[in-house]
Amino acid sequence: MTFTSVLRTFSDASVTSYMPVVYSALFCCIAWGLADGLFYVWERRYNLKMENEIIDLCKSRLDTEAAISMIHDQLSNTILSNIDESKRQDLYLDLISYLSAAGRKEFVRPRDAFDIVAGTLLVSTLAGLMVLSPFFVVPDMYRALAISNWLGIILLFVTGYFRTYEQSPKDRLRSGFITAVVGMTIAVVTVVIGG
Repeated sequence: MTFTSVLRTFSDASVTSYMPVVYSALFCCIAWGLADGLFYVWERRYNLKMENEIIDLCKSRLDTEAAISMIHDQLSNTILSNIDESKRQDLYLDLISYLSAAGRKEFVRPRDAFDIVAGTLLVSTLAGLMVLSPFFVVPDMYRALAISNWLGIILLFVTGYFRTYEQSPKDRLRSGFITAVVGMTIAVVTVVIGG
């Protein structure tokens, strides 16, 4: 929506004048899909490395404090932060005991990395094609832009609706609505500041 909203400023609404912007928006979606996929692989590798370091520390039993510190870093922003500090320390000691018997996790296999990148690239490209499709089938640029924006809003709503952990339809609708409003706000702010 942000990318194509610049089309509102076009005085010439001929296909040759605005299609380069549409293709740029599509290629931007493809590039972001690739970048996001690579980031997810990097993040997964980093998390596995941290988990293996914690397991190694737990197995060695040489530096319990370092193991507790790393476990605390991994779990401090979870529901465990609601538990009293002394009880958390007991849980960390129990975890050290359990993790000392655990095996190391293998790193991200090339096939898994490929699947992550390809999946993210596919989702991003399909979302871009969905939002940009009106420009390929509707001859009037302004009408295509309006349809494209509505498709973007609907896509944001559907994403928010299905990504929430809430079970009730009312909460899911609220999540979808909030996601769509946040996306529209970002698009408006980006256009206003010249992005």
